[in-house]
Amino acid sequence: MTPSSNNGAITIDVLAAIRTGCAALNSVFLPDDTWPDFKAWHVEPDAVAAHRSMLLLALERGHLGRLTGPIHRYLIENGRLRSHVRLQYVKDLRERWMLYPDPLERHHKSRMFTGRVAELQCAEWLETRGWRIVGLEALRPGSDIEAVTASGAVAAFEVKSIGSEDDDFAMILRSMAQGPSAGSVSPYVAINYLLFRVYEAAKQLAQFNGHRIAVAVIDDLTWWRFEMQLQNHWIEWGNPTFLAHDPEWEKFAKEQDDRYPELRAELRSVVGGIDGVWIIKRAYGYEHHLEQELSTGSA
Repeated sequence: MTPSSNNGAITIDVLAAIRTGCAALNSVFLPDDTWPDFKAWHVEPDAVAAHRSMLLLALERGHLGRLTGPIHRYLIENGRLRSHVRLQYVKDLRERWMLYPDPLERHHKSRMFTGRVAELQCAEWLETRGWRIVGLEALRPGSDIEAVTASGAVAAFEVKSIGSEDDDFAMILRSMAQGPSAGSVSPYVAINYLLFRVYEAAKQLAQFNGHRIAVAVIDDLTWWRFEMQLQNHWIEWGNPTFLAHDPEWEKFAKEQDDRYPELRAELRSVVGGIDGVWIIKRAYGYEHHLEQELSTGSA
């Protein structure tokens, strides 16, 4: 599972060899209609954004199983893709994000890809903590995950993956092209965005009749944006409200009007309708660490 060199050409050949016998790779991540374009793209290094496949990087770093394991566990049966895996998941889990020509578009698509993987990784993580998975959105309509404890308690989980923001990515691109670059960061925008994603999760959980938990999985590389605000309890989760009137945040909130016209008016009631918020840090190697368990109005 670990290549003998960090050379990209060797890594792609190792991945090709593994792919032939790995249903998670040849049926889900890199099926036959994706593999030729994927392989061709990685022949030459990306000089603009240094983008590389998450699968290739995981292979080089020795944790490819953290990506393929949940696929085998939940979506593969007897070496083949389960017949009832939802078609949208089959499409979303193909690793094609790097094939978009615009670097920012690749960044957006990579976050979507990571979000789908995060749902299955969270399910696997829950099982290590004593939960038994009884439902996955990948296999049927409904919440991302439904699970049962040893005592028989049932809960629904909605998972929101939070990776690098567009501004951070743009700063990286400027640094690569022009030398060291910096910019301002608003702590209010970050914590408001986290609250917004919890609101989204709570909206999706509203139809579930039982214990409901919103899960925010924050990538290690962007954890610094949220750490101070979380440690100092900036959000009163039993009575949440967006903080300050930052112009950047107001612009983002305005852009959500079509999807969530009642966002501000119903924020407290929607978030208060779930039982809790779990904040998870996704560390190197896709290790998941529960940083905070937060109670909301219905707890």
